[in-house]
Amino acid sequence: MTDSLDPRQGDQRAYSEVFKEGFNIESFIQSRKQTRIVSELMKSQAADFLNTVTPLIKPQALFGEYLTGAPRGSTREAHHHFKGLKALYEEHGSAKPFNLMNELETPIDLIDSTPTLFPLEYDLQIEGLSRPIRIISPTRWVVGYKHFELARFRQIIRDPNRSNSELHRFVVHYLMAFYCFSHSGNLGRLFKGLRYPVTFQRLRDFGELPFCVINAPVRARLPEEQVIRQSTEISGSHTFEELIRQRDITDMEDDLKGQLLEALGLFETPQV
Repeated sequence: MTDSLDPRQGDQRAYSEVFKEGFNIESFIQSRKQTRIVSELMKSQAADFLNTVTPLIKPQALFGEYLTGAPRGSTREAHHHFKGLKALYEEHGSAKPFNLMNELETPIDLIDSTPTLFPLEYDLQIEGLSRPIRIISPTRWVVGYKHFELARFRQIIRDPNRSNSELHRFVVHYLMAFYCFSHSGNLGRLFKGLRYPVTFQRLRDFGELPFCVINAPVRARLPEEQVIRQSTEISGSHTFEELIRQRDITDMEDDLKGQLLEALGLFETPQV
C-alpha cells in the first residue's frame, strides 16, 4: 500500500514556470478552465470503467449471507472473506482517529453498494495563513459508495459530538470498498492497461485506514504557495484545485508505447 500522508504529486517547484512572472489572473483563469475540461473528461472515463467492472466488485458476490438481505446459504469462500473484513475492521475501527467500540456484527447492513468516485482532498498549511487550504485533486479519485461522501466522512471524524453509529457505517463502507477492490483478481492490471492505475493509500485525517484511489493518466500539480495564497484571497475561498498544464498532457507516459519501444530496442543495432 502506498503511503500518501503527503498526497502532493511530484516536485511542485517545477510548476512555477506557469507563473514565473508572478500571479497573472488571466493565465490563472486559463489554467483553471483547462484543468476543469480535462478533469471532467478523465473522471467521466474513470467512472465508465468503474461502472463496467461493478459486477466484479459487488460485496454481495464476496460476502453472501453475511450481508443484510442476501440469500441464505453461506459458502466457505464467503466465510473467508468475512473473516478478512472483520480483521481489517478490528485493526482500524478501534484505532485513532475512530476509536470505535462497536463490533462488526452480522449480517452487515450495507446501505449502498454502488461504487462512486470522490475527489481526493488534502490540507496544505501555507505560511502566513491562519488556517490550512483544502487542496482538491482533479486527477485522483477515492472509490467509495454512493451517499458516503469522503468530505462528510472527514467532518464526522472531526466532530467532537459525532454519532458513533454514523462513524461506524462510514468506516465499514470504506473498508468494504477497499476489500472488494483489493480482492478483485486482475482488475488492477486492467485499470493500468486503461491508463487509470489503481493504488491503495492512506490519507490524512483517516489514520491508517486504507483507501482505493483511481489515478488519471495525466498529472496535476500545485503552483507556488504565493499563487495559491493570492488566488484564495481574491476568491475568498479556502479551497484550491491542483492545475493541469498543457505540458502535463504532452508529457503523459504510455506504458504500451514504452513496452513496444523497449521490445524494438532489443533488436536495434548500436550506432557507431
